[in-house]
Amino acid sequence: MFHGKGLGKNTYQFFTPQMNIAVKRRAAMESSLRAAVKNGDFTLVYQPQVDLVVGQVLAVEALLRWRHPDKGMIPPQSFIPAAEASGLIRPIGAWVLAEACRAARRWHDQGIEVGISVNVSAAQLRHQDLASTVAQALQSTGLPPGQLELELTESMFVDPTQLTVHRAVQAIAAMGVRLAIDDFGTGYSSLGYLKRLPVHKIKIDKSFVRELGRDAADAAIVRSIIGLAMTFGKRVLAEGVEEASQYRFLLAEGCHEAQGYYFARPLPEHACSDFLLQHGTLAPALPVAERQAG
Repeated sequence: MFHGKGLGKNTYQFFTPQMNIAVKRRAAMESSLRAAVKNGDFTLVYQPQVDLVVGQVLAVEALLRWRHPDKGMIPPQSFIPAAEASGLIRPIGAWVLAEACRAARRWHDQGIEVGISVNVSAAQLRHQDLASTVAQALQSTGLPPGQLELELTESMFVDPTQLTVHRAVQAIAAMGVRLAIDDFGTGYSSLGYLKRLPVHKIKIDKSFVRELGRDAADAAIVRSIIGLAMTFGKRVLAEGVEEASQYRFLLAEGCHEAQGYYFARPLPEHACSDFLLQHGTLAPALPVAERQAG
């Protein structure tokens, strides 16, 4: 029945053993996630976001990991869909937001002025309590709203009738929290929402950055996105920068920021603290890889 509903209305499906296996896997995943929420088995790692012109680390992106007792570290793409389907994304997302704000506050107390970027799922945004969750995280940690950035995906704005989504975005922006569109170019791109919504940054998906210098089409797409962002007065950040040639292309085209292994891998909080103290607010105008090589 659920398989048929997933394929759309007015259809039917014959039962197969594979369906039963899939149901059992979903049930096992949900049970494990509930235990993980109860036991506090989640952790965050942080990846620096660098100003390409001056080399300054402007912010870090908080990335969720699940410390599974048997399977080790599990990346979010392996469990977030199940968390969304089960409703567990709300307590997980609230913890991520609060923990990221606490980390940013700890850095602030060390004299490191760095922003924190947190991903928000569509399931979180559709609930009316997201704005209050954001406000509570900021109030409990004392983090200035301008140091928090929420990353949203294009698909969240496809349906113009989703008033809950638009109201939540407007309420969060009114607090002074910054908003970014993640994975730009991979979803339902619309110039309309760039004009209407209080978005300050566009993030170019790493799939377009990966072949820069080798694929003319990707170069044209990246160049177009940078130009589009500038037209609308938005900052633009490129994800997945791993090579010097990619860095130089983005810098030449006027891209403002970047993140990726070329600068730093995702780091636990203590390692990220050391990185920020070493390369943070007054870093030279060279990527970390080139500074270390020199």
